[in-house]
Amino acid sequence: MFCKFRQLQTILKPRISKSISYAKASNDSTRVLVNVIEDEKTRTANVVMQRPPVNSLNLELLEQITAAIKDLEQKKFRGMILSSNSPTVFSAGLDITEMYNPKEERIRAFWKALQQMWKTLYLTPLVTIAAINGHAPAGGCLMSLSCDHNIMVKSRASIGLNETVLGIVAPKW
Repeated sequence: MFCKFRQLQTILKPRISKSISYAKASNDSTRVLVNVIEDEKTRTANVVMQRPPVNSLNLELLEQITAAIKDLEQKKFRGMILSSNSPTVFSAGLDITEMYNPKEERIRAFWKALQQMWKTLYLTPLVTIAAINGHAPAGGCLMSLSCDHNIMVKSRASIGLNETVLGIVAPKW
């Protein structure tokens, strides 16, 4: 079922909310890439990715998503909605610039953060919903599949694994 993004935002808009950012979770950046809007009454939160232009997953974004989920677990929240502030893209997947000529410690930290984010999102006791308001290729698709429920907000959005187009078999997990 498809619905307009504004309708979904209205449904998800907390009555009593508190906005929290997770820039401090990242070692190398103070830039806010994840904004969490908490609804204390329902014990739910909207975790909003905000890394323009396409929410590509770099080390800092991965660390901030993980920190947000762990914080909600610690506060005994019941559920969360993972969404994007981009009107056309949920997440474009891995940031390819992370792979170009990286320092060894950076690439190790990146892969560790990537695995930690997926593990945290997949295994969290929170009820998780991916509100996919745009395209979600590759890592964006895997991130949404790690959630308990997915809602495609736009009927023309695409979702999938780029590897399958190239004939590469995706891992079973």
